[in-house]
Amino acid sequence: MIHHDLIMYAIMIFAGILAGIINTLAGGGSSLTLPVLILTGMPSTIANATNRVAIFFQNVTATAKFHSHGELKIKPVLPITISAVFGSIIGSAFAIKLDSATFDKILALFLLSMLVVILLPKRKKKNKKERHLPFFLELILFFGIGLYGGFVQAGVGFLFLGALNLLSNKDLVKSNAIKVFIIGTYTFFAIVIFAIADKIIWKYGIVLAIGNSIGAFIGVKLAITRGEMIVKIILTVAILTSFLKLFGILKF
Repeated sequence: MIHHDLIMYAIMIFAGILAGIINTLAGGGSSLTLPVLILTGMPSTIANATNRVAIFFQNVTATAKFHSHGELKIKPVLPITISAVFGSIIGSAFAIKLDSATFDKILALFLLSMLVVILLPKRKKKNKKERHLPFFLELILFFGIGLYGGFVQAGVGFLFLGALNLLSNKDLVKSNAIKVFIIGTYTFFAIVIFAIADKIIWKYGIVLAIGNSIGAFIGVKLAITRGEMIVKIILTVAILTSFLKLFGILKF
């Protein structure tokens, strides 16, 4: 039994490292960690909640690293962060099993559209004003993404990057810095709700968090040293893989 647990912990840490890198540079890392958690025998709803512990520590690590490199300014993004937090609280409170057959296909198409938006060349602006939407619509948009993130989490990084690309001229490195800050913030509140409902298996969540945090550290280093190109490459691979998996073309 002890031998089996050690093997599972090793698998979790390895999957967590990969997921931490992918999540920090793009999104979709939960497609690696959720199956590993389910492999332990826990129901998908418990795995969905337990995974948030790793997500939280991963994004705290990434946020600290991006901030230390001067890639993240927190004050300007506080309004959309607070909006996402409120959405996450509501989404977490109503987290239940989804109609996966229909939902996966809708999500796959949505992720593909996000890839198109993210990879579109940015137009140079003559003025410094970046906002494309009225402020209240920005708040509604990030509330909606937070609602989804609190509910299911998987793929939410793609949604944030797509929204941030539409709303600003920031490169993908800075957009990723904003993304990890917002996700880390709202995930704290999601964890509180899942914990109150006794949906988290803490020992697995903490072991997975170790891997995710190591992956986040590596991911930020790659983003800073390799720049936007490495982010685009990993983002493209991550979204296309998620798309093919959700449509059942890839089996793993």
